[in-house]
Amino acid sequence: MSESAIRTQIYSIVSAVTNIGKVYDYERWATGWDVFINLFKTTIAGVDQIRGWEISRRACPESGTGPEATISQTDRGHDFLIRGYMGIKDADATEKTFNALIESIAAAFRADLTLGGAASEHDFIQVEIIEARTFAGTLCHYAELGLIVHESEEVG
Repeated sequence: MSESAIRTQIYSIVSAVTNIGKVYDYERWATGWDVFINLFKTTIAGVDQIRGWEISRRACPESGTGPEATISQTDRGHDFLIRGYMGIKDADATEKTFNALIESIAAAFRADLTLGGAASEHDFIQVEIIEARTFAGTLCHYAELGLIVHESEEVG
């Protein structure tokens, strides 16, 4: 198990969600909002739109277990953040579509508790933020999904 393998599995699971849009396995940066928002432009069902997700790791606390003088096992809790963006179009009730995507992501993770064997387990998707934000003058749905993934490893 490794952070890299866990990240790859998170990317694979999110990418497999139907009509998810663009997915990046790292946090994207750009010199301006117009450049940034272009990273998430895609075509879904013949319609050009902003729809995408990025995955980053926020933290990774580690603890050890075993006899007082030695550590026989380490336990790591990788704290991942999955950010989502989707252009708002009121006439198309895009809020419902965006929330359906979030629910599909959560269901995909519930169906794979060990991330294809890359982890010991995870604590399920936690929806931390759903709101509207403006990027480069474009009103978008925005979400932050938290995922803590546990990795245990024998030492020595």
